[in-house]
Order: sequence, then C-alpha cells, then structure tokens
Amino acid sequence: MSVDLAVVGRDPLFGGGGLAQTNAFIDGARALGRDPILVFDPHPGLRGPKLTWRRVEALRQRTAHLRADLHHARSIWVVSTHATDGGPALGAHQPFACWIGTTVEAEWKGRAPALDLPRRLLAALGNRQLRSQERRVLTRASFVYATSSSSRDALAAASGRDDVKILRIPVDTSVFSPAPDEEWRRSLDQPSIVFVGRSDDPRKNVDLLIAAARQLPDVRVILVGKPPRGQLPSNVVSTGVVADVVPHLRSATVFALPSRQEGFGIVVAEALAAGLPVVTTPSAGPEELVTASGGGVVTSTFEVDEFASTLGSLLGDRERLEEMRRRGRTYVAREHSPERFRQALNDALLA
Repeated sequence: MSVDLAVVGRDPLFGGGGLAQTNAFIDGARALGRDPILVFDPHPGLRGPKLTWRRVEALRQRTAHLRADLHHARSIWVVSTHATDGGPALGAHQPFACWIGTTVEAEWKGRAPALDLPRRLLAALGNRQLRSQERRVLTRASFVYATSSSSRDALAAASGRDDVKILRIPVDTSVFSPAPDEEWRRSLDQPSIVFVGRSDDPRKNVDLLIAAARQLPDVRVILVGKPPRGQLPSNVVSTGVVADVVPHLRSATVFALPSRQEGFGIVVAEALAAGLPVVTTPSAGPEELVTASGGGVVTSTFEVDEFASTLGSLLGDRERLEEMRRRGRTYVAREHSPERFRQALNDALLA
C-alpha cells in the first residue's frame, strides 16, 4: 500500500516536548493536504506492566509491519527530539529529511552532572552507540532542520554539516492565552511561580527551583507534571500529571524553568504565549526564546542565590513584569504562529 508521508519518530508514550514537536509536524502536514502516518519503534517499558517474550515479539512484529510502509512512502521525515529515533528511515534505503530537537552530546552535558558515578559510566557506554546512530541518520538525510539556533549548532557539530536550517515549533496562541490583565495583576498580591515538566528528570534541575523556594517563603511554587522525589517545602505544591496545563499557566504570576539543557523548551514558548514572564537558566533553547522576546530573565549561573534573588526582585517590579508579559506573547504570536509554521513546513516538504 502506498504511503504519502511517513513520519519516523519516538514512541508517543514518551510524551513531553518530543510529542508536541511530532504532533505539530503531523497536524501541519495534514493542513497542507498531506496524509502522514507515524512510524516508531514501540518502547517495551512503556507498553504494559509485564515485559514478556510474547509482548516483545508482538512489538517486534508491529515494528516490522510499520517499517514495511517506509518502502512504499512518497516521502519520509524523521521528526523527533533525537536523530537516534531515525533507525527505521535508515533501513528503508530511500531519501529522507530530518527535523530534530537536540543531540546526544548536548543532552548528556545537561544530564550528567546530576548522575552518580555508576550511572554516569553506564550511560557513557550507551552514548557511544547512540552517537554513532545519530551521526548516520544526520549524514544520510537529504535535509536537516533544527528547532532553534542552539539545536542547529549542536546538530551541525554532531553531523559535520553546514546546511542545517531552522523550523520553529508552533504555538497555538488561541489555546495558550493570557488571563485577563486585572486577574493577573491581582496575583501579585500573593504571587505564585509555576513550573511544567518532569520533576524527576535530572536534566530539568527542579531541585534548583525547590531550593530557591526556601528563600522565598511568601511565594507559592507549583510543580506541574511528574512529581519529584522527597519532601517538599511548605510553599511548594506538586500537582502530578495533569490533562491540561493551561489553567495552571493562567493562574500563575511567573513561569520558571531551571533546566540544565533544552533543545527548544516548548513549555517556555507556551508560558510566554500565556502572558507569563519567564525566569530560566542558560540552558540553550529557553535562553534563546527569553532573550529574543524580552519576555523574561536568563540567569548567568545555576546558583540558588541568583535564581532566588532574580525571581524575588522580578516579582517586586510590577512595571517590568507587565512589559515582559506583553513582549513575550507578542513574540510567540509572531515567530511561532501556526500559519508561519505551515508556510515554512510547506517550503520544507517541497524542497
């Protein structure tokens, strides 16, 4: 059976920014009149409580069936946070393009400092094979697109290519919209800081935000997403995984992302669209979003005192916050609009 557009990506059950990127590509392609299908290697650990040989074999057969679709695809794109997910495209022996968020090396630099020595050594061994796969995918691709300037630089370094372009992830500003100005201003009386992400992921560095919260006892901190381990300070609340993050963004005063590394940082773009000033660390993608938009502050270090003092001083500067709130949303609405993305995607699909 002929396939119009095969999108090779990561198992959707991984969720997170990678899923947002894949969904943006598929939705954009459909809006352009294409008929995409998603091809991915199912992750056994995410698909059922028991990892039996029957389950592994069923997943293997499903993978083989999906890969067979690639041989009859009109076009193939690898769309994922990592080029390492592009293995099925390599096996198709057909031209393909890539839209990738980050690299093994860039993510490793963000994750490694939080790992103990045994886990660091084990991960380093696996990374050697992942880097090899990543380079094969990137060098074989006809075209490579990144999600930000920082991810473009990382992909160029990993592949040796000098032709990596940028395709910006869209944000639907009709969904991610600000609370009414008066409602947001009232939040300044009892300010709250919101974080969205997997708090148990060491790369997200949520311990920095929790430590900063201890220095801001009059500020409420809301952690949205998979909760961290350990006891939290009295002014920090974890919601767990939620079906919709928008209400939490609209009810907060400021957004904080203390990550060590992000290829793009979709949650920052969404927070800016929702009218939230952002405080983030020098973590690549989010740093670029905040600097370009003027919608927040990027700390110069990952030190607790600086992160806490930056949040505290910003919450005390209403005029500055209101300007950031306006500039952040304006920037995302202009640079990351679905319409602009569809035009750029159309050009990429026709290349």
